Amino acid sequence: MNPNRMGNSKILIVEDNEINALVLKRLIEQIGEPIHAINDKKAFEAMEAHTFSVVLMDINLGGQSLDGEAIMKQLKADPRFVDLPIFAVTSYAMPGDEQRFLNAGFDAYFSKPINREKLLAGVRKALQHQKSEA
Repeated sequence: MNPNRMGNSKILIVEDNEINALVLKRLIEQIGEPIHAINDKKAFEAMEAHTFSVVLMDINLGGQSLDGEAIMKQLKADPRFVDLPIFAVTSYAMPGDEQRFLNAGFDAYFSKPINREKLLAGVRKALQHQKSEA
């Protein structure tokens, strides 16, 4: 058992790139239980099967999947998930992108390549906030 983990916090990683998903899973294992969804269908299935503390959402999910912004908006429209922290984790890293995603409704923004310390700090902060409200 990792002493840095914060309880049994489940963290959904919505990412279509297997390498990026593996990197995020290894990082998140330090503080919670990562569950990976490769597309919108798998993300919605996971949301019904588990209770998540945080969602890390890629934006470009390729193929026939909805993009991460559309998934986030559907989740935030559901009263069960309105307060769930959903973080954009994306390769969109041009000036203005962070504000665009925050304005769209994401709770935080992290550009790729991921700054591990910033991402872990953001997830820990969200988990601690939830713990203090419980």
